[in-house]
Amino acid sequence: MEPINEVICNGRTIVLPTLEVVKTIPTMSAGTNIDWLLHIYFARRDFVRCKRLIERELYRHLNPEYLYFVKGLIDREEGNNIEALRNLQKALDLNAKNIEIYKEIGKTLFSMGRYNQSLAIFRDAEELSTRLDHEIFHFIGELLLRSAASRNEMEMAQKEEQEAKVYFQKAVQTGKKIESFQRLAEILRKEKQYHKAIEVLESCLLLSPENTDVLTEIGILYLKLNETQKAFDRLLEVIQFDRNCLRGLMAFGAILQSRNDIDTALGKYKEIAAIQSDIAELWNNIGLCFFKKQKLIVGISSLRKAIWLSPLNYNALYNLSLIYITAQQYASAFHTLAAAINLRKDNADCYMLLGICLRKLEDFDNAYTAFERASSISLGRSWKPTAGSAANVGENAAVAGHDGSSGSVDAGAGSQSRNPLIHLNFALFCYETGRLAMANEQYNRFVSSAQDLVALPTEYKYQGTKLKSLLKISSSVGNHILSPDTDAAAAAFNRIDEGEYLENTNASTAIRPQNNSLHNYVNDSQAYGSGVVDQTASRHQHHTAATRDNNYKYDYMEPNESPSNEMGQNEMPLEVNAVVNN
Repeated sequence: MEPINEVICNGRTIVLPTLEVVKTIPTMSAGTNIDWLLHIYFARRDFVRCKRLIERELYRHLNPEYLYFVKGLIDREEGNNIEALRNLQKALDLNAKNIEIYKEIGKTLFSMGRYNQSLAIFRDAEELSTRLDHEIFHFIGELLLRSAASRNEMEMAQKEEQEAKVYFQKAVQTGKKIESFQRLAEILRKEKQYHKAIEVLESCLLLSPENTDVLTEIGILYLKLNETQKAFDRLLEVIQFDRNCLRGLMAFGAILQSRNDIDTALGKYKEIAAIQSDIAELWNNIGLCFFKKQKLIVGISSLRKAIWLSPLNYNALYNLSLIYITAQQYASAFHTLAAAINLRKDNADCYMLLGICLRKLEDFDNAYTAFERASSISLGRSWKPTAGSAANVGENAAVAGHDGSSGSVDAGAGSQSRNPLIHLNFALFCYETGRLAMANEQYNRFVSSAQDLVALPTEYKYQGTKLKSLLKISSSVGNHILSPDTDAAAAAFNRIDEGEYLENTNASTAIRPQNNSLHNYVNDSQAYGSGVVDQTASRHQHHTAATRDNNYKYDYMEPNESPSNEMGQNEMPLEVNAVVNN
C-alpha cells in the first residue's frame, strides 16, 4: 500500500490524494523532418551523433538531400575528399538547383587541387544563382589568379588577372570576406596602384580593426609611396597588437634602418631572431646593419648565413657582392655576382659590378664584355658580342650571363630604366683601355640619362666632369648636368693612372684606403644601412635624389610576387617584401 501524504493545516490533518503522471516517450514517424536536429549537431561539430542520425534516417527519410549534404561536409572535414564528393554528388542529383551544393563541391575540388574543375563548378553556380553571392565571386577570382600564374602566354595571363580583379571587386561590394579585400589589394599593388590598394585595405579594417596582416600591408604600401611616417604609425599599431608579428617587426626594423637608427633596428631584429632565427631576409638586413657600422667581417658572415638559409636569394647575393667589393675581395665578389646573374640575367647593375671586379682582377676583355652587356640591358636592347668583346666569353658563363653561346638576350620591355652610373663607369673603363670612341658614346649616354635625375650625386658630377676634361669634349655638353664647381677640379687631371675603383661614394674612405686613382668607378650605394621590406623585388633603377641612397637590396619574408625591374620616381627605394598570406 502506497504511503499517504498528510499535512497539518489550521490545526487539522488533511490527507492529500496521490497523483500519478505518466510521461510517454515521443516517437517520430518515418516522414518526420529531422534536418533541424542534424543541423544543430553539425553546428556543434558533434560528428559522431551526426553520423549516427544520418545512418538511422538515411534510408527512411522522405528527402535525404540534406543528409547526403551534411555527410559530404563531415567527410571533407575528416579529410576523405573522395567520399565527400560522392555524397555531395548524390545530394546534387536530388536537387540540381541547390547553389549551396555547387559551392561545396567547388570548395572540395579546390582543396584537392583540381582547380580547373572547381572553376567550372563555380561558374555553373554563378549561372544558376538568382542573387549576387560574394563567396562564388571570391572563389572564381581566386581560381582565375591561380590559372593566370600557370599560364605561359602573357596575354592570356593578363586577361585572366583582369577578370579576377573584376570578380574580387564584386566580392568586396556584395560581401564581407576579408580575403577578398586582401586579394584585390594584392592585384592593385601589382599594378602599382598603391593608393587604391590602401583604400581597399582601409575598408577591410572596418571589418577587422586589429588585423595585423592588413595593418602590415598598409604600412608597406605607404613605404612604396615614400610616406615613411604613415608607414611607421601603422607598423607601430601592429607591434602594439601583436609583439610576435614577424612581418610587422621586420618592416618596423627596416624603417628604423632606413633612418640610420641602426642600433634600434638591430634590437628589433634581435626580437625576431628570438622568435624565429632561420629567416634569410632577417640575416640579410642584419648584415647591412653591420656593414653600415663598418663591421665588414660580421656583415659578410650574416649575409653568408642568409644565403645558406636561402641559396636562391638574389638580394642577399647582391648585397654580399657589394660588401666583398668594399673589402677588396674581388674574386669572392666575382663568384657571388655570377650566382646573382644566374638568377637575374637582365640586371644591368650586376653586370656593371662584375665589370669592376674583372677590371680589378685584370681581365680587361671580359670586363669590357660585362660593361657592354650592362649598357645594352640599361638601354633595353638585345645584347650580342661585338668585335671588341672578349674572345673567351664561352669559357666564362658568368660574364656573358648565359651558356657562352653567341645568341642574344633581349631585355625588351622588362629591362631596367636607364641608369647613368652604368654608362659613366663604362665610359671611364673605355677611356682607361684606349677605346676613346666608345668612351665618348658612353659619356653622351651618361649625360642623356642623368637628365632624369632631380639632383645628380656629387661623385657623379666629379667623375663626369673629370672624364669630360680628359676626353676634351666641348664645354657646352652636359653643362646643365655637371655643376661648374667641379670643372676646375677636373682640369687638373690630365693623365691616366692605374687606380682604385670606388664602389661607394659615401664614407668609402673610412672603409678602405684609397690608392692613387684616376678612374674611381662609382657605385651608387651611399646609404648601405637603409633598411626595407618589400616583396615585389622592385629594384633601384631611377636614381633620383630620393632613391640614390639605396643601392642595397633588402628582403622581406614572403616574396611571392613576380619580380619587377622598375621603380617609379616617387616610389620608396627600399625593398619591402610584403605578401598576402594564402
